[in-house]
Amino acid sequence: MKILFLSTNRLKIIMPPMPLGLASVIAQIDASRHELRVLDLMFSEQPEAELQAVLSSFAPDLIAVSIRNLDNQSYFQTEYMLPHARSFLDTCRRHSTATIVVGGAAFNVSPVACFVALSPDYGIAGEGEIAFRALVDRIEAGSDPSDVPGLVWRAADGVHMNPPRYIEDLDALKPPRRDLFDNARYAAGGGFGNIVIKQGCSFECLYCEGPNAMGRQWRRKSPAVVVDELEAMRRQGINVAFFTDAIFNFPVAHAKAVCREILRRQPGVFWLTPVHPAYLDRELITLMQQAGCTAVTLGCDSGSEKMLRVLRKGFSKEQLRVAAEALEEAGLNYILSLLFGGPGEDRQTVEETIAFVEQRRPFMVDLTVGIRLMPGTELARIAVREGVISADDPLLEPKFYISRDIKGWIEDYLNQVCSRHPGWGAARPEAQGHR
Repeated sequence: MKILFLSTNRLKIIMPPMPLGLASVIAQIDASRHELRVLDLMFSEQPEAELQAVLSSFAPDLIAVSIRNLDNQSYFQTEYMLPHARSFLDTCRRHSTATIVVGGAAFNVSPVACFVALSPDYGIAGEGEIAFRALVDRIEAGSDPSDVPGLVWRAADGVHMNPPRYIEDLDALKPPRRDLFDNARYAAGGGFGNIVIKQGCSFECLYCEGPNAMGRQWRRKSPAVVVDELEAMRRQGINVAFFTDAIFNFPVAHAKAVCREILRRQPGVFWLTPVHPAYLDRELITLMQQAGCTAVTLGCDSGSEKMLRVLRKGFSKEQLRVAAEALEEAGLNYILSLLFGGPGEDRQTVEETIAFVEQRRPFMVDLTVGIRLMPGTELARIAVREGVISADDPLLEPKFYISRDIKGWIEDYLNQVCSRHPGWGAARPEAQGHR
């Protein structure tokens, strides 16, 4: 079977993210049985024309479409991305008779609604590596695929979706096919070689869909497999990696074991990673530095004790201060990511956060206003109760929660603050989807 893998993402917020999830899905397909082609539209100047050309020359039997972002998650300058993805699917329909399968981080936000909006033949919700391979086998054999985990499909009585199944043994997956993407161009644009070392999230942030999407139990790659992948990345010319885990340093023992394996084998890759302030002891910081970590992100969201509780961050203002001081004393660069607008946010909590951060020495500060509402989160339920959204809103189109007590003045205030600090960026959005 001839399979075309299409990465539709063209959003380059801060840096262009290499489509790691798609690269991992491709790796699980037997290239000796199937003819594979990849079209990554990230850097294309004429994406529609390039897609048409590949459809004509390759003539695929199956088109696997990866959609990373529904929108740019910017409250002030919102851009809805799903219509762009729909235009690419329409092009596939006009110029090919291939079966179309859709997946990706954006599809996972609200799979049934996204399926209806895009009208592919099939969708894959959740982790697609094993499910897509099973679907390919069923299509090739001409057998019924309706029991494939995570499958979304249309029947006579409407659209159906099977429950996704988490991949328990991450070590059993073949490493992502990064060689099929232009790693040098991603690096030239400021991007890193993304790597996943575990899946899942046991934390309970008010606004985050991660535990719903990835499960609440941590599923870890062994340290040896992590370093195997780092070594492969280095051979492909990638020397800076970003660990895309929700949190690198929990469980702490696994983080330390990964660092020790990197130290033992010396893959020659520098790396960055998100960390949780409550689990950042000095031994771990030293190990991370010795193992090649050059910076971390502290996704603290706030420097207000009240807002840390409201957002259910799982750490206190004092724990955040201690973690920041430890990083400063060790000389490890850190980035603070702030998120303004949660329930109860007001001038006092905003000013408390700014005062806290101004006492610290971060390498960079990211400030975002407005919280993108995601299905199944506690914040979405609050938004329903407050009449911000309807209970049946699938949240494909971007909707934001922002405390009414900061509307009208927060943007000007933060711009004034940032004018005093060159390394601070006001209202900079983050795109959903880490792979």
